[in-house]
Amino acid sequence: MKIHADILTAAQQRALRRLGPFALREGFYLGGGTAVALQLGHRLAASLRQEKIPFVTGQAERGTLHGRAYRVQLSFFEYAYPLLKPAFHWREVGCPIASLADLACMKLAAIAQRGSKKDFIDLYALGQKRYSLTDMLAFYRSKYDVRDIGHILYGLSYFDEAEKERMPRMIWNVDWKEIRKTVQGWVKSCAR
Repeated sequence: MKIHADILTAAQQRALRRLGPFALREGFYLGGGTAVALQLGHRLAASLRQEKIPFVTGQAERGTLHGRAYRVQLSFFEYAYPLLKPAFHWREVGCPIASLADLACMKLAAIAQRGSKKDFIDLYALGQKRYSLTDMLAFYRSKYDVRDIGHILYGLSYFDEAEKERMPRMIWNVDWKEIRKTVQGWVKSCAR
């Protein structure tokens, strides 16, 4: 698997090299939009998200921790669901990265909960490079052991919150209107 390390700043790369061996040893992995961007190369990383690593705490809530390590903003989340596929081991930094199938599930869940522009963009990239929405929904059903995906299709059709957010720094030459139109088309074909 090709890793697009250029989506990370030099500080983010240093932080991963320092934290990667700890993540591997403790059974953690990199998830979220940064993990998608590392594998697909569609946008620059905004922050690093791993499942748990000690650092200077900024804000803590049950199952969530935000803070800084090595001058890089990090977010860590407890994630109780098993991986569908083994995490990919990024040898250069010693850090496991969640599979694209697992990341697709996480992105669908995030869109159903909050509908962030970055989540839609990451899902679009997954759909352009790897999986159809039908495939991603099948992964979601399997990972979370659910049948009814109505709330996911609704979330994929609700763009109000995303419209208010700034576009992240993109590497691919695609704009928000194209992403929104594409996702809407996917939903229409799945809803038939």
